[in-house]
Amino acid sequence: MSFLTRKRAILAKIEAVYGQDPTPSATLDAVLMSNLNVSPMEMTLVQRQNVKAYMGSNPNVLAAIYAKVSFDVEMAGSGTAGTAPAYDELLRACGLSATTLAAPLSGTATAGSATSMTLAAGASAVDGTYVGMTINLTGGTGAGQSAVISKYVGSTKVATFSGALGTAASATTTYTIPAQVVYQPVSDNLESVAFYVNVDGIRHLMLGARGTVSMKASAQGIPMFSFAFTGLYTTPTDTPIPAVTLTQYAQPLAINNQNTGSLNVSGFLGAVVSDFSFDLATSVNFRSLPGGTESVVLTDRQPTGSITIEATPVSTGGAAVAKDWWTLMKSVQLGLFSVTHGTAAGNKVKIDAPQQQLTSPSYGDKDGITMLTMKQTFNPLNGNDELTICFM
Repeated sequence: MSFLTRKRAILAKIEAVYGQDPTPSATLDAVLMSNLNVSPMEMTLVQRQNVKAYMGSNPNVLAAIYAKVSFDVEMAGSGTAGTAPAYDELLRACGLSATTLAAPLSGTATAGSATSMTLAAGASAVDGTYVGMTINLTGGTGAGQSAVISKYVGSTKVATFSGALGTAASATTTYTIPAQVVYQPVSDNLESVAFYVNVDGIRHLMLGARGTVSMKASAQGIPMFSFAFTGLYTTPTDTPIPAVTLTQYAQPLAINNQNTGSLNVSGFLGAVVSDFSFDLATSVNFRSLPGGTESVVLTDRQPTGSITIEATPVSTGGAAVAKDWWTLMKSVQLGLFSVTHGTAAGNKVKIDAPQQQLTSPSYGDKDGITMLTMKQTFNPLNGNDELTICFM
């Protein structure tokens, strides 16, 4: 018989106990993906070095065996604000935590400044509750601005922002923290996921998987998350391909000037962008040591990115839009990065970084217009906050 390339399916579910099969469901845990690559048996081999009286290779000894899988998922929300996207568990298995605000929180500040605001009495008394979340100033002083909360002290209700507001908030400022799900990096209590990868009736069970994620967005294209996972090897079995349910995946939106906006590149709000991307760049390692257990561990991350915008004048000089990128990069100035894709609640994805460093500028062309591409390094502000993915 022939196995059809088109007939493939993936189920994925977070493990309650590392390396133990949580039995993913075809109706709840199927993955809508593209560009699937399966390496069901990655092998580390050590060649024997025996000397013989004739030429030829020596056989290898198997030193380690594990599995890998990679695929792309369309970047879109769940369709409902405050509800995680269908690929929530994939993000969490890449060393990200999920924090959910199921319903919006509105109120009037009791005090405010350019860098912080004291929320109303009804706000949470738990430290860190709103960290990573976007807050919108809806009325009073500073109305129309948004900020990302970098610190929150429950006893005082003080929310500190990752960057300064253009107009300071005050006791007259009204605000809303929209219903949202926020993903930020973590350095401990890392989760793992189990995969059922079915290739037209051959099922590869991959336990204890952890990985990394990157994202790429180009004008007039569909933004995509690219996932790459390493997991424990299990002998494949002949198992019928499941009848999966994929309706939990919302329809994505193309990158264009109607769907994509609110761009802030180190304080510059006038950028015309053609491409942007990031790579969480998590270090993923398979370990099989005497006295231990086989496992996949995440040991570090070095998030980077790239952004391509229309080139701008260095100084205004009569130009409507200008920015001295050259001095900013030479003097190693760190700044905010933010972009929002989507306009309707439930299908808005917002990417934020509090301390972006821009480097390595280069010129290019798009439609006869000179473009400037800059590399990005995303640095933590308070720790575990260098990159935030927010679904609102």
